[in-house]
Amino acid sequence: MKHLFSYVAAILCATPMLAQVPQTQLEADCGEKVTITATPEEGYHFVRWSDGDTNPVRLVEATGDATYRCYFAINQYTITFKNWNDTVLQTGTYDHGNAVTAPTATKTADAQYTYTFDHWSPNVNYTAEADAEYTAVFTSTLNQYTITFKNWDGSILEAKEWKYGELPSYTGTPTRPADTEFTYTFSGWDHAINTVTGEDVYIAQYNGATNSYVLTVSGDNGITTGSGTYQYGKTADITATPNACYHFVRWSDGDTNANRTITITGTTNLVAIFELNKYTIKVVSDNETQGKASISK
Repeated sequence: MKHLFSYVAAILCATPMLAQVPQTQLEADCGEKVTITATPEEGYHFVRWSDGDTNPVRLVEATGDATYRCYFAINQYTITFKNWNDTVLQTGTYDHGNAVTAPTATKTADAQYTYTFDHWSPNVNYTAEADAEYTAVFTSTLNQYTITFKNWDGSILEAKEWKYGELPSYTGTPTRPADTEFTYTFSGWDHAINTVTGEDVYIAQYNGATNSYVLTVSGDNGITTGSGTYQYGKTADITATPNACYHFVRWSDGDTNANRTITITGTTNLVAIFELNKYTIKVVSDNETQGKASISK
């Protein structure tokens, strides 16, 4: 007579560091195949059965009482934070449900922009639930620079903020007051005005035209020469020739040289001083006992 036997199969599931869950069991006839299933909770994954099998769902044949224990482990995720240029700022392994802390991301300003951190892309899930990679996103602010226009003497004509890439300009025309030697005309700046890439200083340049001055020489009772228009720094020869019965005394500036050379440094008016010659006329008697001599005007 053929004997039939019934066996009890028990399934035990275990998760490391977690309490044992209730077991499930059923009776199966000898040789009967049953399906055993290991289903992990959220955040966990199946590892293996106690007999080493790694299939979470499998058929087992009833050949005797048996207990199959399934093992689970918590999921672990790799979470990486990268900077704008793909350099890794932080990477780490997190258990499911752990809190995720983002690092500080910075981007160094360049000549054109200053950068401010805006957000992570994609938005960070601060609870570990899956592998993730986040990249820092920055907003850029166009830099501004002070462009200064100065006059020839270093005085500031204008100091103004201009954005990177703009072409600065100065409103108006710089001026430089004339001095005794030159009259000045603005000719441009000390270097070409370029689009803004940083702070810059432009200094006004001038062409100087040599001034001309009038020299006037005059004098009563004589002849003077040398009057005319001369450029600053040039020399002029002046003369003073007295008329008959006169002699030269001095120029109005005190110089006593009738013929002289002067250097022109401005409008000049020189007057030659002439004086009438004076003579002494005497009369003398040849013989006072015989008669006297006299003179009168």
